[in-house]
Amino acid sequence: MYTTICINVPPKERKTKEQIAAAAAASGRSKKKKWGKGKNKEKLNHAVFIDKSLQSKILEVQNMKVITPSTISDKYKVNLSVARAVIKYLAEKNLIKEVCIQSHCQKLYTKVA
Repeated sequence: MYTTICINVPPKERKTKEQIAAAAAASGRSKKKKWGKGKNKEKLNHAVFIDKSLQSKILEVQNMKVITPSTISDKYKVNLSVARAVIKYLAEKNLIKEVCIQSHCQKLYTKVA
């Protein structure tokens, strides 16, 4: 029932020490994996101070429906600290009013009706 199949396999070639050394030298060293740097965001060049031309533009903020530090920072290209200072100034002058008092992180303001 069972059949046996015999296959003659040729003997394995024996390499000499010189051949092994030559093969190792030819292959070279395996290179180290280079880790990717990831995605680099482009550095934003926002203003840190408010000059005269920017001051007149920023006073238009009081006409916006939704006022947050991020919207001012994006629209007028100023730092968030400057945007918060502008909002604080406009709120003290009663030109804008605070809407959301719940959140302590992101303040939300709107124009005075």
